[in-house]
Amino acid sequence: MPQIIQAHAKINLFLKILGPREDGFTEIVSVMQAVSLSDTITVEGAGSGLSLSSNDPNLPMDNSNTVAKAWAVMCSAVGRELGAKIDIHKRIPLESGLGGGSSDAAAAMFGIAREWDLRIDRATFEKLGSAVGSDVPFFFGSGTSLVEGRGERVADIAIPMDYALALVKPPFGMSTKEAYARAKNGLTMPLRKININHLHNSANILIIAENGNDLEKAFLELHPEAKEIENRLMRAGAGFAGLSGSGSCFFGIFDRLESAECARSQFTDLWCETALPVGLSLV
Repeated sequence: MPQIIQAHAKINLFLKILGPREDGFTEIVSVMQAVSLSDTITVEGAGSGLSLSSNDPNLPMDNSNTVAKAWAVMCSAVGRELGAKIDIHKRIPLESGLGGGSSDAAAAMFGIAREWDLRIDRATFEKLGSAVGSDVPFFFGSGTSLVEGRGERVADIAIPMDYALALVKPPFGMSTKEAYARAKNGLTMPLRKININHLHNSANILIIAENGNDLEKAFLELHPEAKEIENRLMRAGAGFAGLSGSGSCFFGIFDRLESAECARSQFTDLWCETALPVGLSLV
């Protein structure tokens, strides 16, 4: 029987760049939150090889696809080919900073493990996921996590989930690689230190978000017109608005879903979805 897995999007409530790493990646600290917007990954055993399909014609179907990378990592981990047909039903926009590719990869890995009855614990999933992409380990956690290193260090935290989101994406994307390159080029040290202990059980989600996203400045230098999305979210009643990850999607934080839905009605000219924070349960 095919394994059907929901691959949830994420937002970065804040994202700080701490500097370059010796391995060529970037040292970060971020709080990531899974949200109700999701892709659907369907995994089914097959005779040999990997067959990918998707409803999104813009999604690459070659080895650059994160799901293809995840399948290869799983085959390597068990030491044999796991013939599979995997369908990726996209709802999370590409190049949006919402983690769709990483979430799809994590869901595919979990679906493969379940289809072949592979006994894999969370720590192993996170290690295997980090070989696919920096954000993949997050999706094996609780859905609310402090993420450090290049993304491979994930610690579950307890913060409020009593808010709603309006997600707004302009009609263009932003590659993660370009965003980080631009941000590092403009980075000046030292950065304001984040009080990590304060994050746990914080009573105010807006205070957490106001730590900001160091990638936003680089993004707006390339696309200054996108600042108006942030301004429109604030005018629509958001308590905070900012860029998620490397962009190009902005999120607005609202006190209830009805307020977020009202804001959504004001973005008929752009892709806009409402979402709620959710927990994850892949492992």
